[in-house]
Formats: sequence, C-alpha cells, structure tokens
Amino acid sequence: MLLKFRLQNSRSVRDIQELTLLSGPDGGFGVPLRSGCSGAPGPSHASVAQGSAGSSRTAGSSSSDNTAGALRVSPLCGVFGPTAAGKSTILRALSTMRSLAVSGSDVHDATQRFEPFQLDPAARLLPTRFEIEFLLDGVRYVYGCAYKRDEIAGEWLHATDRDRRRVWFERDRTGIRCLPEARLDHLAAACPSAVTLLSLGADVEHPWLAPIAAWLFGIRTVRLAPGTRLAGGLAHLSDRWSEQLTLLVSHADLGVVGVERDLLRLVHAGRSGSVPLGGWAESDGTIAWLDLLAALLPMLERGGVLLVDDLDAAVHPDLAAEALRLLRDRDLNPARAQLVFTARTPFGPGSDGLPVLDPEQIWYVAKDSDGATVLSRAPSATQLGPGDLARELWLARQPK
Repeated sequence: MLLKFRLQNSRSVRDIQELTLLSGPDGGFGVPLRSGCSGAPGPSHASVAQGSAGSSRTAGSSSSDNTAGALRVSPLCGVFGPTAAGKSTILRALSTMRSLAVSGSDVHDATQRFEPFQLDPAARLLPTRFEIEFLLDGVRYVYGCAYKRDEIAGEWLHATDRDRRRVWFERDRTGIRCLPEARLDHLAAACPSAVTLLSLGADVEHPWLAPIAAWLFGIRTVRLAPGTRLAGGLAHLSDRWSEQLTLLVSHADLGVVGVERDLLRLVHAGRSGSVPLGGWAESDGTIAWLDLLAALLPMLERGGVLLVDDLDAAVHPDLAAEALRLLRDRDLNPARAQLVFTARTPFGPGSDGLPVLDPEQIWYVAKDSDGATVLSRAPSATQLGPGDLARELWLARQPK
C-alpha cells in the first residue's frame, strides 16, 4: 500500500511537499509489518553502514515513524484546490515516478519531460526529486530518484521491517553502494547514466528489484474521458463484476435498471417497459462514472493505486461518493486498493448524512507568494468562495 509520496522541484512545486496516507489509530486499514528479514528475498543477516546519500538528500525521512506492529493506512486521499493551484502536478509526479521505475524506455521518456520549477532561476539548475514509501508483503520500502534531462542524478532504495532498516542500494554520480548479497554490482556497472537501476532490474527480472518495480507498475492513471470507453469498460466488467455493476447502476438514480451483458448496453425503465440503449444515448456523466467503475472494481480484488484527476469535473459528486465508499469498505476492498484523486472542493455529506472522507484523507493545495504550490491540511484563506469572483470583478470595474 502507498504510505507517503514526496516531491521537489517539479512543475509548480519548488520546495519539498509530502502527501501521506498514514492514518491515526482509528482510521484506515491495519497492515502488519513483517519481522526479521527487511524485505530481502535472499539471506537476511548482512549488515550495511547506515550513512547515506538517499536519506541525507531528501527531507521527510521515515526514520521517525514508529514501524513496530501494524500501520494504519488510508485507502483514500483527495487533493483539493482551485484551478492552477497544482493539484494535477501531484498526480503527474506520481505517474512520472512510476515511469522512472518500470522499464528503461519509460525512464528515457520521463527524463525527457524534465520540468523544474520555472519561477526561480536557481531551481531550473537543480534536479527534480521524487520519493515514495510503500508497504509490500509486510516490508516498508522507501524508493527515491533525482533526475535531470537525460540524467539520473541520484537513486536509493531502503527497506524497513519490524526490527531494523537496511539500505539496499544508494547511487549518485560518484558510484553505487549496495548490500553485498543483493549482487547489484554487475548490474550497476551496466546501468546507463540516464536509466534507473530499478528499471534495469525490472528488465532483467532481478529477484530483489523486479518485485519493487512491479508494485510501482501497479500505480494506474485513469483519465475520465466521457463517451470514449463505455463499451470497453462494460466488456471488461461483464463477466466477473456483472452483479455488482447491475446493483450499482440500479441504485444510482440514473434511470437504469440493469445491464444487457451480450450487447453491452444499459437497460432503462420506460413507459412501455425496459429498453436497452447504446452508449450514444447515455449522458457523459453516466459514461464517465462507468469508466471509473471499470478501473476501480477489478482493483478491489487485486489491489494497487489508482490516480484520477479532476474527479468532480467528470462524475457527479453523489456518484463519486458511492465509488469512494467501495474503497472504504473492509469487506468490499479485501486487497486494500487505494485511490488518490483531485477535485475542486471536498464532497459534502452523502445521502445518509455521513461524511464521504475523513479529515485525514483531505489535502489542500494553494500557491504561495512566490507562485509555488504548497500542500497542507488546511484550506488557504485566500481561496475564493461561492460568488467571490463575481464580486471581485464587479468591484474592479468601479471608479477609484
């Protein structure tokens, strides 16, 4: 499960910003930590010096977190804020982190899109830094990467179980330091300067690195484009999730009473009875919601992290709230799938009067006086409320 994500010097983000999905003692899902082997698939009793480039380069280290016992991790994280505040930058950074880790060709494409903070001349000379913390098979991993165009300036991978933290490898311009039993020396010697060691390990199916890259590969981005994937989405769901899909659409106040599986059409209640309609007859909002379900329902079974930008722009808040509740249900989400999304404002209470999101699942973005995105738990006092923009425009036209 995704625990934390940090980014620095990426698009509208200049300073280090951290997004966390760790919950309080009563929130989220409890996920136990493994004991005794620090995630290594091989021998577990090697020691490595702890001083390092990765932990010193990047703020927000996990060393202060209490990793004993179980962690409480949220399945949901919403990032809210006005237009151009930097919401999409957070998700884009997560998607780029995935590209930097999963294959050599993806790394090349990602470094070509090097986009440092442009409003500070000094930032343009510095690398972009990403660091992600996640839990896999009871081990807490920290993977980080610093890059510029066509260059990986730094890379690090640490593992922490219930007993101790170990540095799997750390790489910078001067070389690489790694656990002897990981046998990464030959792989590192063959790694080009513009490719991450993790992606190379995935390409050659290295027993230590390939599972880490595979987890990162499970971070998926869904772009809700109404009208473009209705048939494909329903085809994907028609066999395994037909009952769940029928139940959801029947209770969503869409006028839909079922799903015709063979022709992939929604069945509507009409004056003369039930009538199946093709995708061309459905509203854009209905199609966008089905598109979201097509990505979300399978993840409830296999796990992973789903990224959705501008959720409230394509899906009605009431329908979005129903999708979010699927993730919060411990029985419906046995694989502990997670959703990180952006929207303009937090959703209000649902039809049952209960909040859709807990306070710890809500983050806000705003621009500071230097034009840089800041991520926080509290909304910015300078954000415009309903009708504020119209009043500002009216006042601007008045004589001074």
